Amino acid sequence: MHVHHRGDRGVDGILRLIELAGHDGPVELMLSAMCDEVAAILAVEVASIYVREDERLVMRGNHGFPAGAIGATVLKVGEGITGLVAECMRPISAEHAAAEQSYKHVPGLGEENYPVFVGVPLIAAGSAIGVLVLQRRLQAFATDEVTLATALGAPVTLAIERRRASELRSARLSGIAHVGGAVLGRAAMIPTTTALASRTVRGERATTEHDGSVAIERAFARLRDDLGRAMRKLADAPDPATGAALDRFALTLCDARLRERIEACPDPASLRAVARDYARAPYRLGTVVEAAEHATEIEELCVLVAESRSLRPGSIWIADRIGAFVAIAAVARGASALVASDVIAPTAIAIARAARLAAISDVSGLFSWARPGDLLAADGDTGTVLVHPAPTDIERLKHTR
Repeated sequence: MHVHHRGDRGVDGILRLIELAGHDGPVELMLSAMCDEVAAILAVEVASIYVREDERLVMRGNHGFPAGAIGATVLKVGEGITGLVAECMRPISAEHAAAEQSYKHVPGLGEENYPVFVGVPLIAAGSAIGVLVLQRRLQAFATDEVTLATALGAPVTLAIERRRASELRSARLSGIAHVGGAVLGRAAMIPTTTALASRTVRGERATTEHDGSVAIERAFARLRDDLGRAMRKLADAPDPATGAALDRFALTLCDARLRERIEACPDPASLRAVARDYARAPYRLGTVVEAAEHATEIEELCVLVAESRSLRPGSIWIADRIGAFVAIAAVARGASALVASDVIAPTAIAIARAARLAAISDVSGLFSWARPGDLLAADGDTGTVLVHPAPTDIERLKHTR
């Protein structure tokens, strides 16, 4: 067995192409970085990526030509050898491109210095969405090089398709701002107990009753760690409601009866029943409001047990409603913002404020647009949430931060 460690330029370059396909930011920078990798892998002086925009092919990435060529070099589909590649959707190579009848000269590029040409179509859904062009000074492209170039076009196609899908789902949503701060992060969804019905109750698939108990113990251990981190971060919180919420979180984690009820759940859908039934006890506290808030916290704890691993640091946590327990976990795990389609409980707002965690509620259409893993920009000063923000919005946000 041989492990291919870093240093193999071909392998490293291909893996880098795949990584770049998932990057956000200005499309020209991403595609130009991919051109750099392709040029290095195939040892060519020039690599260009043309993206189809209606019936035009626009150079959106390049290695080897002047920077001003990006965005300014435009061909019609069928125009020039590059346009012919898009039209016939097959690779085309030429030992001296300028000698071909289909050649079209583009002033200012200097491509006459790189006459050896190969163009590879970038195909998705049965049509060409772009063309990858490689050029060099000497030596015609061999068949295996054309094959490799065609293969390298796959991650480029993925990058263009991903960007187009993101643009189709871009949205500017408005809500109510509670805690200021402008942040950029990936969406992490806090499901309801009902939404867990199609999943395993324990966050780890248990094959035996013993496995289930072990998984739940691990989940509770993570939550105890969360509590410790949150207590340290919120030690100086001025609002007494924050300390009271931390105490309730600690007492709930120690509640053996609740843990037994969670372990006995036959399926995820029953977690909601556990939360509602168990929360009836707070009525003795004297107010329906306190009972409802406690019910929400118990349900949140059930969800946090089931989702103990999926909520990552740096992400923007989105939920229908957000209560104190989710806010505590968000602070502990380094979330960058809290965003709710409905309400954020007053205690959760106090926790977010103490941790300087941006918080926005009443975001209409949040779950119609945002999905787990989507890039979000949340502005806690204006109550604005951008789904797949444009590059200009990203740069503005970074400048603000």
